[in-house]
Amino acid sequence: MRPTRASTLVALLLGVGALARGALRIAESRGSALPALTWTAPTGVAVLAVVVAVTTVALRSRLRGDRPPHPLGVARMAVLGKASAHVGPIVGGFYLGYLIVLLPGLEITSRRDRAVIAGAALLASALLTVAGLWLERTCRVRRDDPDLLDEPDLLDPYD
Repeated sequence: MRPTRASTLVALLLGVGALARGALRIAESRGSALPALTWTAPTGVAVLAVVVAVTTVALRSRLRGDRPPHPLGVARMAVLGKASAHVGPIVGGFYLGYLIVLLPGLEITSRRDRAVIAGAALLASALLTVAGLWLERTCRVRRDDPDLLDEPDLLDPYD
């Protein structure tokens, strides 16, 4: 598994944001009301970000301790980190597109309230991305591990 690149995350965020903005603009131009936003989504994404961050802290303490975790468990945590790092920009891209559609009409109270929720969801998505990258980084194999000196493919290709 290769480390997640920032360019991939930015491309996901902007691509999904453009698609969401386009779809919402088309729906709005045809007379449809924009879908309602609730606080459930930003809260759920923020809780997920906290869970991933707490998992990272727990894994870091186990990696430094006397009884290290099973390698398969660490590999699963690396996959969780990579998935979280990718889900953040996808969810955030939708809310970014929604926020861009709402910006011209912020003088309307309902649009302003939706913009606040979309901004909170975008922030929570950014936190999920950061937590995922941190977990992924924690799971990387160190170059100074004597057990892996004969396995150059397992070492981090970007160090």
